Amino acid sequence: MKFKLYFLSFLGFIFFNQILTIKSSPEFNTNSIIKIFCIENVKSEIRKANLIYTESFGNKVCDCYLKNINNNIEHEKSILKCKEDANKQLDSHLKK
Repeated sequence: MKFKLYFLSFLGFIFFNQILTIKSSPEFNTNSIIKIFCIENVKSEIRKANLIYTESFGNKVCDCYLKNINNNIEHEKSILKCKEDANKQLDSHLKK
């Protein structure tokens, strides 16, 4: 009987630690969730413009957006600024 109690306690401890690890994982923090939605939006915009999406480009745009949001710049202003930066990058890339 004691063995079952110790065994169940050990399993409970392991389970509890796994939950804490998952919740503190960077994949579940707010910035990561925002970045997922941002990347999907960037992909959609790039496809609408009949351009080829690259992961590095999407990451640059979304990193710009997150940096602005974390610096308390408004949502719409962050989008406009990052779109301007992205357009400059695309223009310089297309000129090469």
